[in-house]
Amino acid sequence: MFTTLTRLVALVALTAGLAAQEKTPATVADFAGTWSIELMSHQIALVIEPQDGNKVTATMMMMGNDIPLKGELVGDTITLVGVTTEGTEEGGGHMAPKPGAKPITATLQDDGTLTGELMTNAGPAKWTGEKLKKKKS
Repeated sequence: MFTTLTRLVALVALTAGLAAQEKTPATVADFAGTWSIELMSHQIALVIEPQDGNKVTATMMMMGNDIPLKGELVGDTITLVGVTTEGTEEGGGHMAPKPGAKPITATLQDDGTLTGELMTNAGPAKWTGEKLKKKKS
């Protein structure tokens, strides 16, 4: 009986450990919204909008400039790249990657924050971000 009880306790502990390790995969909905990012002592806004499937569009607002981005979610990380809008003057065309654009990564953390990296003139820079909460009506 002691052996059976020991095995049962071990099985319960193993099952609980495996359940704790299981993580729900991130979706673009987890990234959607406005993020406040701190990068090299600068506050930057990153607005991420879901598109089809794992695709997103985003706008990075920094130093008075709005930078259009597009990207894709793979695992818990979205990789974004700067884009230009080709087509009509109103921006009704399609978004094409800017020539020479460097990727920006955004990885969702277990605590709900984002971490990432982007390339600056001084080299790669790491950043952290928190999602802004919506105002209650």
